[in-house]
Parts: sequence; structure tokens; C-alpha cells
Amino acid sequence: MNDLPPKQLSMIITAQTAARMPVPAPPTGFCLRSYQPGDQDSWVALINTGDYGSDWDRARFDEYMAGPERKEGSRVTERDGVIVAATFASVQHDMDDTGRVDFVTSLPENRGLGLGRLVCSEVVRYLVDRGYSRVILFTDDWRLPAIGLYLSMG
Repeated sequence: MNDLPPKQLSMIITAQTAARMPVPAPPTGFCLRSYQPGDQDSWVALINTGDYGSDWDRARFDEYMAGPERKEGSRVTERDGVIVAATFASVQHDMDDTGRVDFVTSLPENRGLGLGRLVCSEVVRYLVDRGYSRVILFTDDWRLPAIGLYLSMG
């Protein structure tokens, strides 16, 4: 069974489901905000803690962040000025009216605090507010915390 290659899973949240999602608040001492110029190096370091199969660098990040949805809709959580959790907002170009949540990650010492739910919920709301009728969430089949989070979101 361990010889099977990992599979990509996708789950969809409709705009109607997103409208019923509770609005989480950042835990005490944490701040939720949008992406800002100057975040690149901190975000690259954060992504590289997420075991996404290849190392990110500044050039890859800048290329990935080029779209307007990513620049405006991506969210980070900070603590003491350090980015500790983040996810990208994207568009699923092969599916009409569909936004996408990409690369949800947090620093290992901040996992389990609800920061993934916080950034995901805000990105889903951003995309629905921009008129997307649904948001797709992708993850690998072995990322059990992500699967649990996505299922609990609807």
C-alpha cells in the first residue's frame, strides 16, 4: 500500500456554503492581513516548510504571484511581524466561475492553532465576493490535516 503514488484530491465549496461559514477570528497575538510587497522572502521560507516537493525561491514566488487574484486575495497571518501562516487565492482557469485556494501552510510550531482555517476562510470569502460561484480546494491524499480542514469547511 505504501508503494502507491500520491493522488491529488479536490473539494468544492459553493458560494452558498461559503456564505454560511463562520467567520473565524485570529487567535490572541496573531494578525490576519492581505499580501503586501516585501512579504516575498518570508513567504518563500514559509512555503518551503510545507513539503511541497520542490524548493521555492524568490523568482518562482514572484512568477506565481503575478496574477491579480493572487496579489489581492492571498492572505497571511502574522505574529510579532513574522508570517506564520498563508495561502494563495487563484483562479481555476479550466472551470468557469471557479476560484482556487493554493498552498495552505503554516510554520510547524504554529500548526493546530486554526491559522489554516483562518487564511482559507478569508481567501474563500474574497473569491466569492469577487463573483466566483464556487471555490476549489486541492490537496494531496496524504495531507490529513488539510483534508480534515477542507471537509469541515463544507
